Amino acid sequence: MRNTVSNPDVWPEGLLTRPAREPTAPGIVILHGLGASMEDLAGMADFVDPDGRFRWFFPNAPMRPVRLHEGGMMRAWYDIHGLDAQSSEDAEGLRDMAARLAVLLDHVADRGAPPILGGFSQGGAMSLYTALHAGYPVAAVLALSAYLPLRAQVPGATAKSPPVFWAHGQRDTVLPPQYMDVAEQILTPLGYSVARHRYAMAHTLCEEELLDVRVFLRTITDLREAEPTR
Repeated sequence: MRNTVSNPDVWPEGLLTRPAREPTAPGIVILHGLGASMEDLAGMADFVDPDGRFRWFFPNAPMRPVRLHEGGMMRAWYDIHGLDAQSSEDAEGLRDMAARLAVLLDHVADRGAPPILGGFSQGGAMSLYTALHAGYPVAAVLALSAYLPLRAQVPGATAKSPPVFWAHGQRDTVLPPQYMDVAEQILTPLGYSVARHRYAMAHTLCEEELLDVRVFLRTITDLREAEPTR
């Protein structure tokens, strides 16, 4: 993978990129998990997309105190107050970060088609919020071992709502697989398309999962290319 630091004016915290074969190829923005960094998921690009059909972008989250870790400073897309169903959520932090990500997504989409947005764990939750709550136009959402933030406030789907690829480990003890089940039970009646995938893994990624992501990305890209022009 050819990683470069790209456009600090767009994302000053740091941004790794991998170009595609074509400069107008669709873009994919991937958000890392809590306490990780832009390097954490960068290997996805070459594994999922060996043919260079997509432009890949891996931003760093800002450094901030996180209540879940007793106020310790770490890279986080928003504050996390707790992991149980009764924990309060950082609605303001989610909203503010979605507005910041919109600038990056506009930069990625500047060359053409709407970008694909995804992430692992907190990054996946941030992706879901940005696409579903904030309504930023994306081609699809990749929710990898994630959860649905502010689940009681998710708006109904529209004709432009993106499909969601949701992958989760059956042995995940950080965010148990029930988080995926609950999300699907909320999103499907609201009209969202959710493709659920379970894997024999803990709170991590696996090869089978990434191969399924590869198939999903090619499918939605092929469908988009087959749409009649108006």
